[in-house]
Amino acid sequence: MSSQEEIFVKVIVFDAMGVLYRYGNVQGRVLIPYLRAQGCAAPEEEIRAAYRSVTLGRMTTDEFWPALGLTARDQHYCGEHQLTDGTREALDELAGDGFELACLSNDAAAWSAILRRRFGLDRRVRRWFVSSDLGARKPDPAAYEAVLGELGVPAEQMLFVDDRPVNLVPARSLGMRAVLFRSDDTGVPSEPCVESMPELVAAAKAGGRPGRPGRRG
Repeated sequence: MSSQEEIFVKVIVFDAMGVLYRYGNVQGRVLIPYLRAQGCAAPEEEIRAAYRSVTLGRMTTDEFWPALGLTARDQHYCGEHQLTDGTREALDELAGDGFELACLSNDAAAWSAILRRRFGLDRRVRRWFVSSDLGARKPDPAAYEAVLGELGVPAEQMLFVDDRPVNLVPARSLGMRAVLFRSDDTGVPSEPCVESMPELVAAAKAGGRPGRPGRRG
């Protein structure tokens, strides 16, 4: 057995959008359709620029909505998100097995807090790292370095889970194990992946090694 195989995973760091929650393409699948339904006529590039600003902490969510011609509506917007099937059960099982659970999310802190309270994840995931608080969005290495610095656990004892291959690259470069979770928005996977929460639990218990390349339908 190699030394790599002998190192146990202690901490699992989840992506939020596309892993804990259903949609990874938040702007295209949730935010922009929501804004259009509310009568927002702002050009898409303006919406995307505002979204980037709010998720980097350069504006608050109270400033975000008026910038796009709407009144503040954090709670209403957050009602559009969906939990990935089996998320709560998976988190409970992993926590029961002794894993420490954290989340690294590209999001606005206010929206992240509403969602995790809404779905009961705030009492299941111990630490939440949100890009608007960090001032860095994945795949910026600074976001991952902040997690490593705060948790104080060696990188090789962390398992990072995301639905975007590009977001796995910095995690691996810093020494973390990483698993691709195939969401509705991942597309055709370029590496072995997990496709459900039960598969993710199994991969975590196996030290971060998916059982097989992703296949769907």
